[in-house]
Amino acid sequence: MDYTNRQIEIIEAATKLIGNKGLQNLTTKNLAEEMGFSEPALYRHFKGKSEVLASVLTFYRATLQKGLKEILRLDKSGLEKLNKIMEFQFNHFSENPAIVMVIFAEASFQYEKKLSEMVLTILNQKKKMVEAIIEKGQEDGSIRDDIEASILVSFFMGSMRFTILRWRLNDYNFDLRKEGGELRKGFDKMMVK
Repeated sequence: MDYTNRQIEIIEAATKLIGNKGLQNLTTKNLAEEMGFSEPALYRHFKGKSEVLASVLTFYRATLQKGLKEILRLDKSGLEKLNKIMEFQFNHFSENPAIVMVIFAEASFQYEKKLSEMVLTILNQKKKMVEAIIEKGQEDGSIRDDIEASILVSFFMGSMRFTILRWRLNDYNFDLRKEGGELRKGFDKMMVK
């Protein structure tokens, strides 16, 4: 989806507001105040809170897809590509901690089918890309082939999610990039026979 410059500003302000005050404080009133204009002015750009949240997720998905596709095109082994994905994700979240609040708010979306489906789509797309990389790594010999790729995907994505969630619940009080680097080292050992 193409967004106007003003819509991108609103998406970024919504993400910041969620990061600073939590998802429950994202209201059209608070968002309009954050932007410095009236609520009716906000409705000229978005129909309401759900559409803003859907746009935040769409914007994040586009960023994730772009980064992952660039990694997929690299002339590297499967294991090296997995390392690049971890590095990309930990860097992205370190630079944009507020987005973690949105991505990890899937429980808050349980009554908003469209938003739940969007989060599921993001997870499934990432899973599919990671699984393809793992399978390539199993073929090129850089990743062990005695464990199914789908199981290794769960280890990979689950360990990243756990690390990012711990970072968020600790109020971002440790260096996510450094912790991610340590996770990558351990994951490298686990992925090779």
